[in-house]
Amino acid sequence: MGNKSLPAWLLAEEYSPVRPGGRKRRPGFAEKTLRDLAHLGQEVLFSEELAGRRGWLQDLDPRCKLLSLLWLMVVAGLARHPLTLIVIYLGVILLAVQSRVPAGPFLKRVWLFVPLFTGIMVLPSLFNWVHQGDPLVVLFRLPAPLRLGPWQVPALLAITRQGLAGAGMLILRVGVAVSLGLLVTLTTRWAVLLRALRVLRVPRIFILTLTLTYRYIFLLLKLTEEMFVARQSRLVGRMDRRMNYRFLAGSMGNLLARAYFLSEEVYQAMLARGFKGEVQMKEDWRLTLPDYRRAAGIILAGIILLGGDHYLGW
Repeated sequence: MGNKSLPAWLLAEEYSPVRPGGRKRRPGFAEKTLRDLAHLGQEVLFSEELAGRRGWLQDLDPRCKLLSLLWLMVVAGLARHPLTLIVIYLGVILLAVQSRVPAGPFLKRVWLFVPLFTGIMVLPSLFNWVHQGDPLVVLFRLPAPLRLGPWQVPALLAITRQGLAGAGMLILRVGVAVSLGLLVTLTTRWAVLLRALRVLRVPRIFILTLTLTYRYIFLLLKLTEEMFVARQSRLVGRMDRRMNYRFLAGSMGNLLARAYFLSEEVYQAMLARGFKGEVQMKEDWRLTLPDYRRAAGIILAGIILLGGDHYLGW
């Protein structure tokens, strides 16, 4: 029979499902969910692989790393001059390069998030209606002030120099703080980072809860992926929106029930192994001379930056 008996769409080198009108079928929520779950798994694997590399921060004791970078966050919060924040951020970039953190993903994770959310919060403070100051850009003028009930709207709407400077400082502070936090999580394995929180006197039961959550959330994500794959493998044709909603509601209930029974099984297994409410964590870290030197260097740099910021003033 040969290829003459096969339909034309099976012989095509690239196949994309089309709708009756000739348009490509858009991926449904199931395909988007599976894609997002796969992307989340890739992000976790990337972070774990990056934390296992040899680098400046990876070789530093987790407790020293946590305290040192927290100290830099405090310095960024106390800074009053933008030059101080810029110098801190350049130091963060240098630490990322020395720790073999890819610059592209690192910058995207910070500066795709900070301007969006922080910029929305500080947007009203740019205008003289909220923050009085020297006008830089006049947006419009009214013949006279407008009164709306108990409120009076000024006749001039402009972006002020003080408002723009304050918004820029806040965005810089948030960008530096997010970069430092991201640097800690990218260069430290999650389990090790949770153990390092003990240096901040975080309760052991809280650390245990976070550890179990991080451990079993991926199991629940795997169950979710299997549910969606099973549905997709049995799906023929298009499903209306109502059926999709029913499947989503049923999947959420099923996943909640599984999570509840899993938590009970984990707790019973812990009791069977001698758990009595007190978490015993093995802490065998030993500080070395390079750890002291690197931590002291970061802390000394923060002190110098604070002194320089006080000298520059605002």
